[in-house]
Amino acid sequence: MNVGPVHQKPEKPGVEEGPENTAHILYRVMPETTFEEAASASFQLVKEAQERFPGYARAFYLEIEGHQGTSFGFDGDFFEFQQEFLQGFLGPFLSGLDMPLLSVFNPRPQRNDLPDKIEIDVPAPSPGGFPFSLPGS
Repeated sequence: MNVGPVHQKPEKPGVEEGPENTAHILYRVMPETTFEEAASASFQLVKEAQERFPGYARAFYLEIEGHQGTSFGFDGDFFEFQQEFLQGFLGPFLSGLDMPLLSVFNPRPQRNDLPDKIEIDVPAPSPGGFPFSLPGS
């Protein structure tokens, strides 16, 4: 299932006005993009769409280059980015979401009360550079 007809997906990243009071957002993740960069940029695009087209139904299209892995074809960060950040956090502020992982319509009315900003917590490295906590640390 797609969010809308293919012709509504913007040809280049950014925000475009669509027909019938819709705003279409395209964000492209590149191989060097981190989770934090993607989350911040995606949030800013949704914020821009709300500011430029207040109250319009927003459809978000995601393209991912690289970031392959074992979590349904994606590395852990970009599986989580699609599932938890886009679908879980930004989903209520969108009418539709088209990602490589899945495409969904928001069954509830789109929320327009976006926060002013978001803060992404980056976990501090553990002692010795291990990706997990050491006993007694």
